[in-house]
Amino acid sequence: MKIDTIQGLQNSNKTAQKTEKPVSGADFKNLLEAQLQSVSSTAPSAPLGSAEAVQVAPAVRVESLAVMETTINSLESFGAALNNLSLPGETLEPFVQALEEETSSLLELKKQLPADDPLTKLLDRVAAVSYNEAAKYRRGDYQ
Repeated sequence: MKIDTIQGLQNSNKTAQKTEKPVSGADFKNLLEAQLQSVSSTAPSAPLGSAEAVQVAPAVRVESLAVMETTINSLESFGAALNNLSLPGETLEPFVQALEEETSSLLELKKQLPADDPLTKLLDRVAAVSYNEAAKYRRGDYQ
């Protein structure tokens, strides 16, 4: 099927947009300054001890990320060991024990973070996957 003509207002909108006068930068600058002044004058400042301004120690965040990375590496190693069909089931036990220990560490670190922190959600997801894989092994799914 060959289309010879374009129907609709597609071409007319393009020409109308090109002929309009562009907005100058000074108008935008004035608008931005006025908006910033109105926001800064009406925004109440939150006290440092309020619940919204909860600060978490950077060491907890760094430790959380390190434990998550270790757990993900353990999951990858466990998966690689599962793919090696020549390995006996008993050789998987150290991987599972490591996953169980790392899961408990992740849950302890999660308790130190605020509930609405994105890192808390990530810790929870990694801990859930780690727990599920260890539980599958303990249940006998991989033997």
